[in-house]
Amino acid sequence: MLPLRPRLRTALRPPWPDLSPLVDGQPAGRLPQAQARLWSLVLRARRVPHRVRQLPGGYTVQAPERFLRQAVDEITLYQRENISPHPDIPLLPVEERSRPTVAAMLGLCAFFVLTHRPWPDLGWYPQYWHSVGAGDAGLMLAGQWWRMFTALTLHADPAHVASNAVIGGAFLVLLSRRVGSGAAWLLAVLAGGLGNVLNVLAHGPAHLSVGFSTAVFGAAGALAGLKAVSGENTLAQVHSGARGWLLPVAAGLALLASLGTAGENTDIGAHFFGLLAGGLIALPAGILAVRHGFLHAAWGQAANRACGLLAGLLLAGAWAWGWLSGWPGSPA
Repeated sequence: MLPLRPRLRTALRPPWPDLSPLVDGQPAGRLPQAQARLWSLVLRARRVPHRVRQLPGGYTVQAPERFLRQAVDEITLYQRENISPHPDIPLLPVEERSRPTVAAMLGLCAFFVLTHRPWPDLGWYPQYWHSVGAGDAGLMLAGQWWRMFTALTLHADPAHVASNAVIGGAFLVLLSRRVGSGAAWLLAVLAGGLGNVLNVLAHGPAHLSVGFSTAVFGAAGALAGLKAVSGENTLAQVHSGARGWLLPVAAGLALLASLGTAGENTDIGAHFFGLLAGGLIALPAGILAVRHGFLHAAWGQAANRACGLLAGLLLAGAWAWGWLSGWPGSPA
């Protein structure tokens, strides 16, 4: 009979209620792992007894009856002071964020090969592409604004395009998981174009630049802007008390300092203005994402594909504009 006593005491022990229905009215046992860990950290900091359990549908954070009111009050107070009232930007599947970006980066490398070898039968030569598409500030100020986009697709050498493809691919994969691959590429291309324009206005007519790195830093700036708008707080932010917008901005500036200023021919202005443009363009996109979660709706998936198509059309249209406005003739 003795072995039955511990089981009897366990059966008579009052259950620990789930906090989620009491905090935000959500079903019990459905918390995402990150939110459950965040609540647990808040309760540990206030020395409130609790436990975290993983269930088939998600996670649960539970507290004893006698500490239930204190636990709910502590989490509610934390959310009121630290977390944006908008939901986090929904994350998309791994396949959605990687495959289109890998394909696009391979296309960028293929375009480099295309523009760095002569095609006499077509009248295409490497110097022609750069004469029409490079980010020549003087010609841009004279009205050749297609260069704000065409300059993103040109690179000086294989190392240049490879570094942009690898680093840019990483940032665009992260951005794609926030807003979808099509929207991510549209944000990056728009930020790269705007960054090139701001760089030209800052440097004057003597400046010349090429490379996708402006769009790469645009994607990094967009990530920072989206995170600031969404109000997501990490465990480190909770521990340090930092606001949601502070760490993304600091991370963007740290990225600029570590990657954006290295190398003899590095265009620091293009990197800075790309980062700035990405953050500014991401603000309305982030507001849409956190308010509507549009990428999870059927029409939102179509809109995301339309964004990707528009990004490609911006680049192709810019080259068509440059071609029609003065593509050099083939040499005699």
